[in-house]
Amino acid sequence: MAGSAMPDWAKRIDWEKIRLDVSRGVQLNILARELAGDQISYSQFCRQFNKVYPDLPQVTMRLEHKPGERTYFDYAEGIDIVDRETGEIKKTSLMCGVMAMSSYTYGEFTFTQKRDDLIRSMENAFRFFGGVTPYVTVDNQRAAVDRAHWYDPDVNPAFVDFANHWKFAVIPARPNQPRDKGANESGIGVVQRQFFQEVREQKFYSIDDLNQYFRIYLERLNHALMKDWGVTRSDRFEGEKNLLKPCPVHNWETADWRPAKVHADCHVQVMKKFYSVPYKFVGREVRIKITSKLIEVFDLELNPLAAHARLLGREIYSTDSRHYPEEKVALVQFSVQLAIKGAERVGPETLKLVESLLNGPYPLKYLRRVQGILRLSQTMRVTREGLEHACKMGLTYGKTQFGYIQATALYFDNNGNRPSVVRSAPQREASTMYLHNSFEREES
Repeated sequence: MAGSAMPDWAKRIDWEKIRLDVSRGVQLNILARELAGDQISYSQFCRQFNKVYPDLPQVTMRLEHKPGERTYFDYAEGIDIVDRETGEIKKTSLMCGVMAMSSYTYGEFTFTQKRDDLIRSMENAFRFFGGVTPYVTVDNQRAAVDRAHWYDPDVNPAFVDFANHWKFAVIPARPNQPRDKGANESGIGVVQRQFFQEVREQKFYSIDDLNQYFRIYLERLNHALMKDWGVTRSDRFEGEKNLLKPCPVHNWETADWRPAKVHADCHVQVMKKFYSVPYKFVGREVRIKITSKLIEVFDLELNPLAAHARLLGREIYSTDSRHYPEEKVALVQFSVQLAIKGAERVGPETLKLVESLLNGPYPLKYLRRVQGILRLSQTMRVTREGLEHACKMGLTYGKTQFGYIQATALYFDNNGNRPSVVRSAPQREASTMYLHNSFEREES
């Protein structure tokens, strides 16, 4: 094309950079809005681009979706809420869920994009659709994906658990690839062009009012004729809604996930309570799922290892004896042998106490207690003589709890081997006692 034929506005634009951006997937209408603004129309910008690069192939791939196969979820910036009393502005986010084949759309406004809000919104969407698709594509927000990656994204454990409850597979969108969730991108675009413009002069004083108004719009949107198809979203959805899997009766219960390490006594510590895990996982990292009534333990691949009713009272241990190894296997474990050698270094009474605790059918059951008792001497909180005395008293009176041993050893160190003062009734000499019997009264 001759340079003289190019308009002045077109000469100021770097068309080669535009070609590179288009080849990377950036839409031409976005580039036109960014570079030309209101100076020219999009059609003029597009014609000029095609004149500069008349032979540039427009290579695209149309995604074909099977009915009832996939749902797309994504967020966009929402509409502000105004506090009626203070005038404070609160930002919101718009979450949209779109059926991939029919473009049947659900959406709602929330104050955050955090995990709980995302999950509640997705559950509302599934119940709005009347079922669940086997695949769900989400964007790479931290509520669902711990680490975005082109080939191997890392979905966070809580979201995996939620997906398992609703029985769908999670397919995170590839980073910076809007075409991976094209149905939702276009669905959000429709909402922004239509609903946002409809309410541009309105003020909303509560998010409930905003969502109620939005639900009325969604009804119109899903029943409006789609120009490309000649039918409505609702009409197309009729062909796939019977293919959806049924929704579970109950929503997913929010859970807290924490890392932990399995101690030598086959227990993990969760909020100052201890729960047993199969002994083969001693020394390994695990993941703990905490709900209001249950503690579940998983390996790093989220395979289940153990489940316990959550301890809420004074009890601090929940132990399944099946998690312990056989007695012979337990006794040769390094931690047990180390405890016995440690007791030998303290003295014979300590060794007797330790052996009495470790010689039962489940040696690892009392390992944590033994380690705590030995640590009293190792950290020099008590003397070796004090600990020996305490262990002897513990064996004599059958009191082998850590608290008793520690208190007895500390008392010995502070007071020596003297009995504690026993309170008794005061004694008085006979001469100081003035008693009158009936015989004395008769004489007088």
